[in-house]
Amino acid sequence: MTRAGSSSLRPAARWLLAAALVVLSATAAAQPCSSRLRITLGDGSASCLTDHALAQRTATARPGTLASLLPVSGLYAVAVSPALPQCPAALGFSAISTMPTATGAVGNGADSPHARSALAECRQKLPWSAPPECSCRLVLVDGLSTLPPESFARYAGTAPAVVAAAPPPAPEQAAAAPAEPAVTEVRPPPGNGEVAALRRRIEQLQAEVGQAQAARSPPAAATPVNRLTARALVIGNGAYKHLGTLANPRRDAMDMAAKLRGFGIEVDLVLDADRHALVKALADHNRKATALDVNILYYAGHGLQVGGINYIAPVDMLADGISSGHVKLNGVALNDALDYLPARTRLVFLDACRDNPAVRKLVANRSVAAPGLAPVSATSGTLIAYATRDGSVAEDGKGRNSPYTAALLRHLDAPDDIAVVLRRVRQSVMEATGNRQEPWEYGSLVGDQLVLSRLVR
Repeated sequence: MTRAGSSSLRPAARWLLAAALVVLSATAAAQPCSSRLRITLGDGSASCLTDHALAQRTATARPGTLASLLPVSGLYAVAVSPALPQCPAALGFSAISTMPTATGAVGNGADSPHARSALAECRQKLPWSAPPECSCRLVLVDGLSTLPPESFARYAGTAPAVVAAAPPPAPEQAAAAPAEPAVTEVRPPPGNGEVAALRRRIEQLQAEVGQAQAARSPPAAATPVNRLTARALVIGNGAYKHLGTLANPRRDAMDMAAKLRGFGIEVDLVLDADRHALVKALADHNRKATALDVNILYYAGHGLQVGGINYIAPVDMLADGISSGHVKLNGVALNDALDYLPARTRLVFLDACRDNPAVRKLVANRSVAAPGLAPVSATSGTLIAYATRDGSVAEDGKGRNSPYTAALLRHLDAPDDIAVVLRRVRQSVMEATGNRQEPWEYGSLVGDQLVLSRLVR
């Protein structure tokens, strides 16, 4: 839309908005609000869901009418992004059709499963590039909102309660634009089809006016949550010569590298590395990452433990005749790898407990090896995240990514602290694997919250 076009639009748009809203107000007065549609806001005031643009957004986000979406039980939740010109529209909706049979079976308020589900769906739909002020928020849970009317309007698009008439045109437009008719009477309430059409037209005009205003005065740049310097080393080993090929680590690593780069984090990507390449990658990363705030290490592939020490398996590690000494000499110990991460804050993601024929042989030969990875003790400022609990085996997955990496890729976009993100990752992996795999973390971070999606922006 051109600058001139937006100027000519605004008087007509405002007049139509005024007329339409008066009609809708009369319609609302003529048509009582169904008990299923009544909502209560944070200040105790009552409202009707159909009085807000949120009702139209909810009905268009899912098939079916609004009445059919809202369950008789009254247990439903809606999460949305703010209705601001710069914010992409994102909505999450979840409902429970029947009342719980036991007290506390569905949780309470924002902690209930359907509330968490609605918020998670909204965050998944919101692009990672959206500014921080566009974050999804839970606005309705079981017909209640914690937001006061003003804040609720920011998300729900509430129409003004009283609209008398459109303001007069600007002086410079008076000569060119015809006089705007005053709104002096209201016709009889229209049918439901006309109401829906008017609401859609109102939303369209509100968006056009908002875009015109934004074009004249762009919003100020959002303040980053915590601007830090960071670098990541991402390794994916799948083309093993003797341990059996793994289908996903290469794709897991490439997708994780792309995700971190999308956050503005510099990434060194290494694929199918033998021991020499692993050592070189760690040394190069150490040189580049010196004096940075945050170091990230992601590894996907085979990993094993010998004598309580965890090792990353290079693609040239042997399987036949393998011994604990061979692993110590040819693998890369996790503790040694940590020495190549010089930052005061270190994040390590290990999708490295996949079924390993070398481990099976070591265990069968009564070596000191054991399945999975061993528990680890990390210094303050270091967080080590395993794809599964120590001593357990992680799944490689049947899709493009392993269950653990798929969950990481889905949840890292959230504008939340990494500790919260990893709790969601754990829940997603357990659901995807039927509780066969439970991710686990060791160590602890210090200082303010650490949000990867907003780390360097």
